[in-house]
Amino acid sequence: MSPSEPTVTGRSPTHAASARAGLVVLLAALMSISAMTTDIILPALPELAADLGGTVDAAQLTVGLFFLGFGFGQAMVGSLSDRWGRRPVLLAGLAAFIATSLACALSGSLGGLLVLRTLQGAVAAAAPVLARAVVRDLFEGAAMARVMSLVMAIFVSAPIVAPSLGALWLLVGGWRAIFFFLALYGALTALAAWRWLPETLAHSDPAATRPERYLAAWRAVLGDRRSRTYGAVVVAAFTVLLVYLTQAPEVFMATFGLGPAGFGLVFALVALFSVAGNLANARLVRRLPLARLVVAALLLGLAASGLGFTLALAGALGLASTIILFGLALFAFSTLSANGLALAMQPHARIAGAASSVLGMLHTVIPASLAALVAMIELAPTALAFAAQGLAFALGLLVLARARTS
Repeated sequence: MSPSEPTVTGRSPTHAASARAGLVVLLAALMSISAMTTDIILPALPELAADLGGTVDAAQLTVGLFFLGFGFGQAMVGSLSDRWGRRPVLLAGLAAFIATSLACALSGSLGGLLVLRTLQGAVAAAAPVLARAVVRDLFEGAAMARVMSLVMAIFVSAPIVAPSLGALWLLVGGWRAIFFFLALYGALTALAAWRWLPETLAHSDPAATRPERYLAAWRAVLGDRRSRTYGAVVVAAFTVLLVYLTQAPEVFMATFGLGPAGFGLVFALVALFSVAGNLANARLVRRLPLARLVVAALLLGLAASGLGFTLALAGALGLASTIILFGLALFAFSTLSANGLALAMQPHARIAGAASSVLGMLHTVIPASLAALVAMIELAPTALAFAAQGLAFALGLLVLARARTS
């Protein structure tokens, strides 16, 4: 099987195309677990805080701690899958996700919920890490970037529907119903993976879980200039995303006075820009080099963020212009995440699982920490969000410029 154009033996081209489309949808569902689990809870934070006797600020930690657990959970998942295979590690991770989601639904205190959210993030990490590893097992180069863009185009539908789903379940059964729904989502995804996802690891590595091999994976990723450079670009891209996620409730609900339903609608409108970015990128990678697309996305994001910051300081930023400028930043994020990950993963076909873990941990823990620091700064939330996003885009350009001159 060619890594760039996998086929399904004994099937017609139509059946092969259907199988490939089904694989893309399943991989997108796996990638979406983190976004769904994060965004669906946003409209429920005030009710959750009131019910558990905490403050809204404390309830917001359910987002940051989830990402913290998610980042560290990626540390060993890839290496385990290089040793035991993608399927068993993925199915075990999904089973643990179901269990922690049910435990969150039954939590009786905010402190207990925060601990469980951290654990939920840690076990949820298996899904996206192994989805990326499967893509790397089957594809390479522009084909890998195209498939990743298609996966990401579906993946970003989670931010479109998640807040509205959260608001709906909030009305139906309160904040606990949201976690029961997440358990159901995990169960359906696990069933689909068990039924339709084949084992894509060609050769298992019995030594993959040894500590020295794990350290070797870090050395391989950070020691390769292309992986190091584009890994840093992906970190910048996910910093843009997490700054938006953490600031969006305050920007749209506090600054513009939107309720849960209005917030869900606006969140969906912004996310549509990200969908458009992924669909456009899936076409553009056939005609343009990935590196050129990365530069163009960084420049677009920097321009949109700079304009947003300037208008916010001048008091000339309305709801519509805020949606458009955040949308353009997420359009740029889509291109950066798909192409940056493809370029960073390209040199590591033999350790795809471990490399996916390393890159996943980097582009989760670092952005989550930076977004948490941004949230602690006492500035107007809209101006602050655009300033932080602009700085991330600028640092991405700086990293590329330094790599070219070194």
